[in-house]
Amino acid sequence: MNALEVVHRSFDAWNRHDADALIALYAEEATYHTPRFEHPLKRKALADFIKSVLTAYPDVRFDVITSGDTGGGLVATQWMLHATHTGPFMDGTPPSGRTVSYPGATFTQVDGDKIRSDHVYLDRQTVAEQLGLKPK
Repeated sequence: MNALEVVHRSFDAWNRHDADALIALYAEEATYHTPRFEHPLKRKALADFIKSVLTAYPDVRFDVITSGDTGGGLVATQWMLHATHTGPFMDGTPPSGRTVSYPGATFTQVDGDKIRSDHVYLDRQTVAEQLGLKPK
């Protein structure tokens, strides 16, 4: 399986709402970087985060706009997220019932058939505004 196929499997797992399949794609020592957290997430924290996103947004869907292997197993992906906030966030923020739709980009480093790191970029201000929240 090449790097692009691994990344596509990860987006497919998100869209199937299959936390176990998604978590299994990450190497044991993988890191996940997102604007939501000051430090990268690792194994247990990453699994908890994925499950919390699927709880907060049980209908989450990623539309991949473009994705390409830039070389050395680094895959750049531009995507659009669509979801309805019907569950609590992991910090206890109650559901707003609002629908969100926002663009983002991910740079995924793949080694063999495992994700070694994900660097996710999105505009937290846009997300907060769509949810009627103030960014933390």
